[in-house]
Amino acid sequence: LKCRRLKAKPPPSCLPRDLVLFQGLAMAKQLCLISAVLATSASASGFAGWTYDPEHPIEPFDGVAKAVSDMIHNHIPIDRRQDGWQGSFCSCMENGHISSWYQYSSAMYLIDTCNPTKGFVMRTGHLQDRHTEPLQGMMACDTLKLISYCMSHHAQEALPAWKPTCSNAHYTIGACDVDCSGAVHRFGGLGLAGLLAGTLAVFGFGA
Repeated sequence: LKCRRLKAKPPPSCLPRDLVLFQGLAMAKQLCLISAVLATSASASGFAGWTYDPEHPIEPFDGVAKAVSDMIHNHIPIDRRQDGWQGSFCSCMENGHISSWYQYSSAMYLIDTCNPTKGFVMRTGHLQDRHTEPLQGMMACDTLKLISYCMSHHAQEALPAWKPTCSNAHYTIGACDVDCSGAVHRFGGLGLAGLLAGTLAVFGFGA
């Protein structure tokens, strides 16, 4: 059909070129305004997250490892009796699983050390490209989930101190659904990482 025969709203191919360009620019302007509103809303809600500063390069997952170590060594006071929770927490972490190529793999790929004496050390270099590599993003998200899970089961009192650090790292991972509050004893959203860690801990493996 020719354009002049159409009674309904003509398709873009039948509109003058300048009008199509004008409509495109108007739509782009609307999208920019929506993005600005969403960004302002996120900032006002306190969810601006971490941004890279070339003058002060800081890796949030280094902060994750340090925060966990400080809790293990009681540099960050945890209102809990000295019942050896650190060993149970580390056993849970060492038996956890995270995303990997084609299947879930041991969290030890990212955990260098976890024990009451030496604290918690991560191989954060394996996560440095999580902003552009989806697999590294999934690994990073699973790591936060695993830490939150193990804390919720072995040192629940540490969760309030853990949440700010977890949230800071969380906002550097796209599409990560970690619950930094630990969601005590809730399996939904934990994924296989927490489930396997819990199962192995029950049977006493990795002690």
